[in-house]
Amino acid sequence: MENFVTNGNGDTQSDVPRDSHLQEYLSIILRGKWIIIASLLLVTGATAIFTFKTKPVYEATSLVLIDVKGSQGSMPFLDFTGLAANNKITNELEILKSRSMAEAVAGALIKQVRLDGSSSDMIPIIQKVEDDVPQQKLADVHEVTRSLLKVVTFSPIRESDVIRITAKSTEPKEASLVANTYTRMYAERNLNTSRTRSRAVREFLQDQLTLKKTSLDTAEATLQSYMRTAGMVSLDGQSNKVVEQLSQLEATRDGIEVDIRSRTKTLTSYKEELIKQEPTLAKNIGESSDAYVKKLQEQIAALQVQRDVVVVTNPSYVGDERYSEKLRELDAQISSLRKTLQGKTQAFLKTIGPGEVGGGGTTGFVAQIKQKIIEQQIELDALAARKRALNAVIGEYEGQFNLIPEKSIELAKLQRARLSNEKLYLLVEEKYNEAAITEKSEFGYVDIVDPAIVPTVPVSPNVRVNLMLGALIGLALGIAIVLLRSYLDVR
Repeated sequence: MENFVTNGNGDTQSDVPRDSHLQEYLSIILRGKWIIIASLLLVTGATAIFTFKTKPVYEATSLVLIDVKGSQGSMPFLDFTGLAANNKITNELEILKSRSMAEAVAGALIKQVRLDGSSSDMIPIIQKVEDDVPQQKLADVHEVTRSLLKVVTFSPIRESDVIRITAKSTEPKEASLVANTYTRMYAERNLNTSRTRSRAVREFLQDQLTLKKTSLDTAEATLQSYMRTAGMVSLDGQSNKVVEQLSQLEATRDGIEVDIRSRTKTLTSYKEELIKQEPTLAKNIGESSDAYVKKLQEQIAALQVQRDVVVVTNPSYVGDERYSEKLRELDAQISSLRKTLQGKTQAFLKTIGPGEVGGGGTTGFVAQIKQKIIEQQIELDALAARKRALNAVIGEYEGQFNLIPEKSIELAKLQRARLSNEKLYLLVEEKYNEAAITEKSEFGYVDIVDPAIVPTVPVSPNVRVNLMLGALIGLALGIAIVLLRSYLDVR
């Protein structure tokens, strides 16, 4: 029986040393050592059996770079927030996780059938399973898709534009094959999407080129018919100069009109995309503007037209120092105004729903489309301003054109129509060739950094960790049993 004493503060303390309790526990544990050893061996053995009977799982990883800044057209040119790239990575992750992406990969795997060219083994994930037993026949796309969604994961690497694609399988070759197939199909999808956008521009210009060629052929045929009928084959020098200058300005204006129509189609597609998310937002954005931005656009348009007039009215002075100096002066003024315009435009964009930019999910998507709509609208406003300025100059040249002698006026009109159509046709042809080259040179914005390799070491089960945990659990269980038995022993 323990004796208690009172200390100077009035507290009672046991006169049995603390070490005696520890010795008592050690004595109990030593007496039950065989129980502890048996528990240790039993649990560790069971863990070892489970571990070695479990099929090893292998993991293969590939890396892809989302080069949002290196791809033309993939990023908004006025990304003043710097958050569009982050939204882009988030969107690409959602594409990778999508069912449509998994279905594309499933189709590619089913088409391949075998693990590799030299192997007769069927890819395990595409095998049909009946009563938990894989059969030597193909599963359908939907079954393979469900399996893929369970074994493949995607994760961004922090502070980079790289996404990690990881596939797991009990077959090392299959893990590598699935990861690489995902990577390949994702890159192909991105390439096709990028080229589809470029193809739409090229097809529009191709239609315009056909129309302009028809107009040119008609104008030439009309001119030739008139020259044969009237017996007139040319104009005097001054009349010919006016016709040449006027037709060049008209071709430039009509080329701007082609640009306007092309951008309008792009703007419409963005609005249709946005209206699915925000029915009233697209209209409001299209009507948004800023008076100072518009004023700058008008000033830039006036200088551009002034430059066009200098080029048109002085074709023989190309290479002359005074001519080149005048063009450099105009270019410098245009460049300065454009810098100011960019700064004002960025400030204006910040006032248009800044809270939406940088949001995740639907909000982030809406913010990106919203910004693209504003960009397209600003470009359209600039083109419209230049077209108005050109119309004003063309109106002045019309006065000179009307001074052409009456006997030559009909020939002048026909020559003017032919030259305008010819110059416009050449301009559209140039744009068409540029669009065709852009389409063929479009490689998307997904770069494969590292393809997956066949893993040699399984990621699970971890034999060492499992055995250590088994031993610790067995030891703890044995000690617990011994202490519990001692506590329940009332003898």
